[in-house]
Amino acid sequence: MGGAKIAAITASVLAMAPLDSVPRSAGVAARPSAEIDFDAGVEYPAGNYPCSVVVGRLNADPIPDLAVADYGSNKVSVLLGKGDGTFGARHEFSAPLLPYTLVIGDLNQDGREDLAVASEGAGTVSVLLGEGDGTFGGRVDLEGEGGAYSIAIGDLNGDGIPDLVTANLNLNRVSVLLGRGEGSFQVASTCPTAHGPRSVTIANLNADQAPDLAVACFNSNCVSVLLGNGDGTFRRRKDYSTGISPYSVSAGFLDVDRRPDLAVTNLVSNTISVLLGNENGSFRGKREIVTGRQPYALAVVDLNADGRADLASSDLASSTCSVLLGKGDGGFRGAIPLAVGRNPQSVAAADLNLDGWPDLVTANTASNTVTVLLNRGGFRPR
Repeated sequence: MGGAKIAAITASVLAMAPLDSVPRSAGVAARPSAEIDFDAGVEYPAGNYPCSVVVGRLNADPIPDLAVADYGSNKVSVLLGKGDGTFGARHEFSAPLLPYTLVIGDLNQDGREDLAVASEGAGTVSVLLGEGDGTFGGRVDLEGEGGAYSIAIGDLNGDGIPDLVTANLNLNRVSVLLGRGEGSFQVASTCPTAHGPRSVTIANLNADQAPDLAVACFNSNCVSVLLGNGDGTFRRRKDYSTGISPYSVSAGFLDVDRRPDLAVTNLVSNTISVLLGNENGSFRGKREIVTGRQPYALAVVDLNADGRADLASSDLASSTCSVLLGKGDGGFRGAIPLAVGRNPQSVAAADLNLDGWPDLVTANTASNTVTVLLNRGGFRPR
């Protein structure tokens, strides 16, 4: 697997957007819009208590599909896309006890997308190897060092093979599992974080070509940054203040200096903390952006094709997906609430109907559904 493919799958489990992601379809020119216009949304059944949704190409066609971690039914649901933003009936695959988050990547380098699932209940990481037709073979459970809550995928040691990292909530550390290239992984190594790590993302934060980690630490009101050495090991963490009860973290270019920045959802503050990056992988003073109530996850993506990163958060208590359009200087306009299913806990962004505009999908824990919101792209006066 080449480095370009690894870069494409390097993303947070609760926020699937590469750093310079402006999703477009080939040959489609998206017109910038001052406002954003989404349809009313369509809900599709998932399993019980779906906590996480990710987007990938799980069968042989170029159409985006959905994979969902069903926490309450110990399953993974797969919904194959039809290319017009609609999805077929879900198919279920076995997962470990209380699967909380999942990622998509080619873990055994056979050209087919696979799944890796973090299990809060079993404390394991489960690998489901794809057959290339939207189905998966028998799962293999890996030791996740206890309380595997969040998972991210990327090439952490520069060998071109996907690796995994988990945030271990109960142990206050992250576990690094280096891939062998055939779908198996080395024994996990661990790095300490601040107290209560809930979410981990992989990004090159200090421009040295070695992937780094950022971890949202719920009980410490901070994000822990661990700079990478390029060999799958990491330096001692440095903590940066966030709002109250940070839940999810994602990286992106939020201002014009092309240095990676961080965005962190704060469950109690009802905000997103924006931390602007310095060239050396440190971060300067945070600013707080108001969202809906209890924002769990977020995506960083250019939703209105103006060349500026925008944010979308899944707001559990208000049952909305908040869209915050970026100003290009690290600031954001007021939240635009989009109605979704009840108690959304995850959000992902991708061009689901291949029209050149990034769409949104949420996993809704109380309604046992995913909501697909198609981006119409046009200007809508308000």
